[in-house]
Amino acid sequence: MKNHAHDTPSPTTHSDAEVTQLLRDAGQRVTKLRVAVYRTLLEAKQPLSHPEVQHRLESNIASPVDRVSLYRNLEWLVDIGLAHRITADDRVWRFSARRLEQSNQHPHFHCVSCGQVFCLPESPVSTPTLPKDYSVIEMELVVNGVCAHCGKNKTPH
Repeated sequence: MKNHAHDTPSPTTHSDAEVTQLLRDAGQRVTKLRVAVYRTLLEAKQPLSHPEVQHRLESNIASPVDRVSLYRNLEWLVDIGLAHRITADDRVWRFSARRLEQSNQHPHFHCVSCGQVFCLPESPVSTPTLPKDYSVIEMELVVNGVCAHCGKNKTPH
């Protein structure tokens, strides 16, 4: 996967104390790995795959991170509502911290050339009308296309 400007860490950083408080405010038990994983998602500009989260964690703490423990913590963040999980046509799960400024239901863009996925929070998605006695648990909309970076570098045929 290629790196473009939209996948560099956000200039907004969060201290361990801030992330710990966010987890406590959600009524959750705090561990070092939970803080590190949630902080990684909060500071990412776009949703990250499991290997991308693992790479960022290992770069920051300079030690290996257990793959299964990481996956369990990512799933745990989704289960308690502090993160959401997105998949595109490449069938790779990506994780993103839920942000207060984002609508819970928003589309994502997936570049079919470089594989990057990012949130489109400025484009909220309205819930469709469902038949009687049906209810929405989660909705997902992924727009597949070519990002600006890949579009500029496309070689003519």
